[in-house]
Amino acid sequence: QQRPLPRAPAFRHIRAMAQAGAEGGPAAENSAPVAAGEAGPEQAVPEEAGEVEELVSLQLVEESRLEKLFEEQRRDIGLDDEVTLKTFFKLFDMWIQLYRLNKCAEVLEDVVPICRRRGGNLHIQGVQALAFTVWKQSKFRLAAELFHEIEELVGSSSALCENMGHTYSSLGDYPEASKYFRRALTCIDEEEKVGKKAGDRAGILLGLGLIEDRQGNFEKALAAVRESQRLFRLRCGTKPSSLVAKAGMSIAKILLKLADKEADPQKRTEMEEEAVERELENVTLFEVTCGADSPLTATALRGLGEAYERRKRLPEAIKAYSRSYHLEAIKDAFDLLSIMEVHNSLFRAHLDNVKSGVPLDREAFRSYLPTVEQALTRVKAMVQDANAGAYYKAAGELMAFAEDYAGAVMLLGEAIRLFGTETMDKVQGLIDTCTDLKAFCEKQLAAACAGGASSSSARR
Repeated sequence: QQRPLPRAPAFRHIRAMAQAGAEGGPAAENSAPVAAGEAGPEQAVPEEAGEVEELVSLQLVEESRLEKLFEEQRRDIGLDDEVTLKTFFKLFDMWIQLYRLNKCAEVLEDVVPICRRRGGNLHIQGVQALAFTVWKQSKFRLAAELFHEIEELVGSSSALCENMGHTYSSLGDYPEASKYFRRALTCIDEEEKVGKKAGDRAGILLGLGLIEDRQGNFEKALAAVRESQRLFRLRCGTKPSSLVAKAGMSIAKILLKLADKEADPQKRTEMEEEAVERELENVTLFEVTCGADSPLTATALRGLGEAYERRKRLPEAIKAYSRSYHLEAIKDAFDLLSIMEVHNSLFRAHLDNVKSGVPLDREAFRSYLPTVEQALTRVKAMVQDANAGAYYKAAGELMAFAEDYAGAVMLLGEAIRLFGTETMDKVQGLIDTCTDLKAFCEKQLAAACAGGASSSSARR
């Protein structure tokens, strides 16, 4: 049976124009599909007896047990065995919930051909697992192809139509996404009439709400995602649920958009305060259900930072952004644009704090250096083009604020070199900024060397 698709961070094409510290901060919402946790579909938590609760502590224990069992079966009876495959798909459910995307992809490379060859339900399970994984890796076009493969095998269902709706939404094809979401609702009605287990009305409403959001219909969007969260809360009862948090992410973002347009100061404040409340709940729920180091926690922390910024609670915003930055730097599905956006947000919050009269906190910038080094390791493994240069520029600026002038000079020089591979009219401003800051850092290094030489002479 087709299951709802896991949410995933969306890939947005990084422009060479990306500038760390830009006043605009993150890219405009309508320039990109979906952020992790904010939207997109989610793998349903199975309700059969014996399933592990959506608590990360229990999931980690079950993950360890299943990994050991799977490796023993794979070694002793082989991967092309129904017992081994059954164990793998149980393990896959743990891995996908915990965002072990590299592990999923590595084993699926061997599992999917076996499932396709065996046919039947295993064919569907294997292709579905691969679709879930590539979705979370932001390979939405490939995910769409895989869901269409399933559609050819089993026809339409509410879950499959929902998955395709979320996938087309992430591709920015909103008419096609809306078509599949509405087809999913029709399928639910038909399934209920004949007594079948109905699909996920709450997930579909969340998807439709996000389509309204991206088309600027914020009131309709808020109504849809509120109803979605209400249904998710009814489903989970008193247990913590990541689905409640995912709807909560959308509620908070839409509230902030509505607050932008609200003329009444009191209503605007109420919307912003509710956004803070929702994001605090989201962070807590993701930490409990997915883990403190989950990409979903990273996204929720960034949303919390944005809500705090609106309320001018800058120290709290900075704390949330810095945690989010660290998690973005270490997650499996590394997304350079997400790194750039949270970097910009953190920079902006610090600069706004300075504008309010607070001295620049250079010690805080020094504390971010380990996170920057982790991100640099990931970026250096990517294609070295102007996109990589944009992050080297951003990292170099942060190092300058941390007074690591030698590190800043090296990164700014590399950024200048990579920007030079682009058309000059597009990057000349970036090159000029890097050149000026590099010259400043070199003067600081020269002054420090001169000061050290003078002190040495005086001692002699």
